[in-house]
Amino acid sequence: MSIEYINVGALPNDGTGDPLRTAFQKINNNFAVMDQSSTKTTSAVTLDDSANQVIFEYPAAQFTQGTFQVQSYRQDNNDSQNALISTSIYNDLSNVIFTVYGIMNNGDWLTNYDMDVSDGNVRLLVNPIQDAVIQHFIAYQVTYAGDLGIGTPITTQSGDQLVTETQNVNITTEG
Repeated sequence: MSIEYINVGALPNDGTGDPLRTAFQKINNNFAVMDQSSTKTTSAVTLDDSANQVIFEYPAAQFTQGTFQVQSYRQDNNDSQNALISTSIYNDLSNVIFTVYGIMNNGDWLTNYDMDVSDGNVRLLVNPIQDAVIQHFIAYQVTYAGDLGIGTPITTQSGDQLVTETQNVNITTEG
């Protein structure tokens, strides 16, 4: 889905622009698009050299493809590793295929990677090579080729819905 532009009319208050409700629906739709395509970050810690430690999970039903940049490092020395991972999910959501490429190391190798689908989640797993505490910083972009829930209602920070099909609330700005 592409960005929706708000019609602001030709002149202030000329009545030719989008009504307030339509304008806010377009704003919500634009945020939904951004939320589905923006880069986000998370972190995880692995404590020893046990295999298949989960460092990232994401709902498989909202996952079509993803790109990950994982920086793994030890705070007690200068060993660090940076990997780029590209992945996509099977059409039946049963598993993922992935490629790890562009690994850069400073010092000794820290970990190998694996991915799977378990309990309805896409998981990124690591297999530490060192028996040590390893921290993992993950920047990720997940895209989803499905319904983004267009027309999400406008809500307050506490979650109260401001505008619905049956409710009319005047929204003002400080001025």
